[in-house]
Amino acid sequence: MRTSGQLIGLFGVFVLCTLIPACQKTTQEALQIHSTGEISQLLANNTDSASISLLPSFEAAKKALALSQSSGNDTMIIQSWLALGSNLRLRGKNDEAFAMFQNAMQLSEKIGYARGQCRSLIEIGTIYYIRGQYAKSGELFQKALKIAQQNKYSGLEASAHNYVGKYLHTTGNFEESVLSYKRAIDIYKTNGNLLQTASVLLSLGKTYNNDGNLYMALRCYLDAYNTCEKTNDYINLADVCNHLGTIYLSLDQPEKSMEFHRKALEYRLVLKTPEGLANSYNNIGKVFLVKNETDSARLYFLKALSNCEQIQYIKGKVKALNNLGKVSNLESDFHTAKRYLLQSLDIAAKSGYDSGVAEASLELGKAYFGLNLIDSAKQSYSLCLEKAKSANLTQLDHDGYWGLYQCYLSQHDFSKSLEYYIQYAQSEKKTIQAEDNHRLSELRISFETEKKEKDNEVLRKENELKEMTILHKNALIGMFIIALAFTIAFMFMFYFRFENKKKANKRLEQLNNQITIQNIELGKLNKELEKANQEKDKIFSIITHELRNPLFWFKNLTEMLSLKYSTMPKEKVHKTLGALDESAKNAFHLMDNLLHWSRSRLNRITPVISEHSLEKLVNESSRMYDTILKQKNIQLIINISGDSMIKADADLFMCIIRNLVSNAIKFTPENGIIEINSDRERNQYIISVSDSGIGIEQKFKKSIFNTEVNSVSVGLLNEKGSGFGLKLCKEFVKMNRGKIWIEDNTDGGSCFCFTVPSANAINL
Repeated sequence: MRTSGQLIGLFGVFVLCTLIPACQKTTQEALQIHSTGEISQLLANNTDSASISLLPSFEAAKKALALSQSSGNDTMIIQSWLALGSNLRLRGKNDEAFAMFQNAMQLSEKIGYARGQCRSLIEIGTIYYIRGQYAKSGELFQKALKIAQQNKYSGLEASAHNYVGKYLHTTGNFEESVLSYKRAIDIYKTNGNLLQTASVLLSLGKTYNNDGNLYMALRCYLDAYNTCEKTNDYINLADVCNHLGTIYLSLDQPEKSMEFHRKALEYRLVLKTPEGLANSYNNIGKVFLVKNETDSARLYFLKALSNCEQIQYIKGKVKALNNLGKVSNLESDFHTAKRYLLQSLDIAAKSGYDSGVAEASLELGKAYFGLNLIDSAKQSYSLCLEKAKSANLTQLDHDGYWGLYQCYLSQHDFSKSLEYYIQYAQSEKKTIQAEDNHRLSELRISFETEKKEKDNEVLRKENELKEMTILHKNALIGMFIIALAFTIAFMFMFYFRFENKKKANKRLEQLNNQITIQNIELGKLNKELEKANQEKDKIFSIITHELRNPLFWFKNLTEMLSLKYSTMPKEKVHKTLGALDESAKNAFHLMDNLLHWSRSRLNRITPVISEHSLEKLVNESSRMYDTILKQKNIQLIINISGDSMIKADADLFMCIIRNLVSNAIKFTPENGIIEINSDRERNQYIISVSDSGIGIEQKFKKSIFNTEVNSVSVGLLNEKGSGFGLKLCKEFVKMNRGKIWIEDNTDGGSCFCFTVPSANAINL
């Protein structure tokens, strides 16, 4: 019995060991199936929530990726990466989106997941398309289309056809792009994908619009609008409104166009998609441009440019820059237009965006013509014609020929101008034909929108008006014939009288021309004389002002010597005579400098700028005031480094120092202090002359350097000043390439500062 029990126990253990792994495997498979279903639901929610807001869809995709990675489900990881990348692309984060798509592509190739490869190629191609690398994007779209067709992925095949159509449209292959769009629409309609159908209808309508078929374009847009209006898909609703706004602008209905563009902008502001916002801002700016409201147009084009730069949206950036160039051209600001358009041309050329190159070249030609750079304008117009032909832009052909005609006409090259005028006239015929098609489309649209009777009434009135116009013209012709007969009759009567009057007028005209020439010459002489008088008055004012202070102190010393000579000690007499000698020498030296300066002013001589020692010039300038400083017991402190070198006119610089020191002495009491300091700041020195005097009232600080305001000041010892010294300082500082100002001195007194270039530049 014991042996049989042991056998039964061993059998039980064997059964358990067999069942446990099987149960674990079954449980793991059940969990994986459960997680796959949850991930699929999250990705489905991601698509639905993206219709109104992108943030919830992004969180759903992140959660799906986390679940996929934890369950090790590679296909779901790929789908999650693609969902995250699409969300990031719509939000303008193209670099992060590109990384997600690359991850999905690499894993799809690794596990042989064809559907993942196809979707990844389309998404990566979209990033290249946004960045303006159209050749690369077209190659990837074609490759995705081939994979979709081989594996019979109908939805992806339709998507690939749509993006191939976009690529063909951008590169100017309109007929082929229409075929691609129609194939995509047929597949989407067969699969019942209404929103995708609406999205492709928008692209198809845009192609029809560019081709001038407004009727077909509007039909596509209205079909798309009716489909999207039943949903909450803000992305497609915004695109539909955007395209309807464009078509109504083509139909010369700017107010209706603005209404739809505003709606598109509202949807995109909710979604916060930079690419969509850029398109809306560009289109609203175009409406303002049509209404000739250039300030508003510029504002929206700058917003569009900012959004395009944020996401490296090349096509949108080119359009925004071209539009800014158009605004500047309309305002005759040709330099600004040139800057915008050269940048646009460079970007469009590098990306192979021929229509962008053509539009930029056309506006650039207008800018160069406005700047009178005729040869550059001709090159731009020629480039416009070249690219317009490759992009099938017939309107630009028309404008390009007109630009070349104007250029050669302005250079008096009549042969070439005639050649381009003929080509312009030929293209004008095509333009007229396009306008006729345009009008025909408008009529068809009117009939479609139940305005047939009103249009017929308008046509009847126009015919009546034409008949009345014909009758009116016939009456005018009859009156003209009668008037012509009377004119011929009176012509012979007044002929001889007219000839006599003509001779008299010719003689009178000759006399008037002589008088005019004499008046012009007299005016020139008067202006030269007036200018010479002004220079003379200014020189006399400067000489009078500069000599006032030295002569004032010379007068004081001689007066003191004459009155107190008998009572003064011999030593003080000797000292006073020395001061008189020094004052006389300084006055003579000052007079010599002033005369030298006055000659330079009269002869229009430019100041002689050279290198000088700052310390030496300051010491020489202030030395003439040693006696005055000792007499008032004022301490002059000079804090200037011996190796400080400046570039200036020495005479002008010394005159500035003399005036500032003289003013400081005038308003500084006995036992006061005057300081001259210098500070190095980058490539200049700041020289300050401060004192412990009575300071300057706040109300006089603003006008103290104003040459139009005369101010007379009196020093502490009743020294009179004309107020011209500081104005002279301002002029001389400017001649030395510096500036002068007054700084607030919290300790009292005044502080004048001015700058002078350093002889030794510092490389920063």
